[in-house]
Amino acid sequence: MSFEQKGEWGSLERAFPLSLVGCADQVGKVASAMFALLLAAVSPYALTLVPKAQLTFPGSPPQIISGPANTDQAVVDQPWTLDQILYAPSKNAAAVRFCWDIGKFGSCETSLARPGQPVLKLSGGDVSRLLWATDGKYLIGAGANTLRLWNLVGGVRTAVTPVAGSTVQRLWLAQPNLGKSDLCVSVRRMFPVNGVYRTTMTSIRYALPALKVLTVTTQKGKEAECRPLSPNLF
Repeated sequence: MSFEQKGEWGSLERAFPLSLVGCADQVGKVASAMFALLLAAVSPYALTLVPKAQLTFPGSPPQIISGPANTDQAVVDQPWTLDQILYAPSKNAAAVRFCWDIGKFGSCETSLARPGQPVLKLSGGDVSRLLWATDGKYLIGAGANTLRLWNLVGGVRTAVTPVAGSTVQRLWLAQPNLGKSDLCVSVRRMFPVNGVYRTTMTSIRYALPALKVLTVTTQKGKEAECRPLSPNLF
């Protein structure tokens, strides 16, 4: 079963790898398989025991990436599913994100795939947003209030957004500043004033790959401008 993920090309394959060999030393596996069959009878989610992503890199055979197995999920209403496949601009790497969620709770795992290379499960990969740097050398991720930047061998740099109590709403690449693109991050903060909640929006501009804060701009109600450094500051 193939489909397009949020405008990005990729596919999800449903797997149902059950082994029912009744050997004495496989009683646990048989019980697990029978439990999975029971879940499949009552929930369509259980049919995707191992969510998978198929990646296609130019000049390379298709590559299959497996996500976490749903046989370990305690609640069948929160299965791991393929959430996103995001290719680097040069198509020489791809980020694959598997997530589960139920109401306000959820979690994600992010992996980095390159043609002919082992798949890397990224440290700190529980993020809700992903973005590639323009040169394709770095992958950027955002959680609620934390930014992470990975290189192509899995090394990670972390930064906490400077607005206390805020949550990340959006991230994008700004226009080049002296030949380099900067990272822009929009965050929202809600706070009570005389019993009424007010909202402020802040846009933070970061230098890449250092994740150094360049400018911070805040305004009420709507997304603030991601301002560059004034030329006379260089």
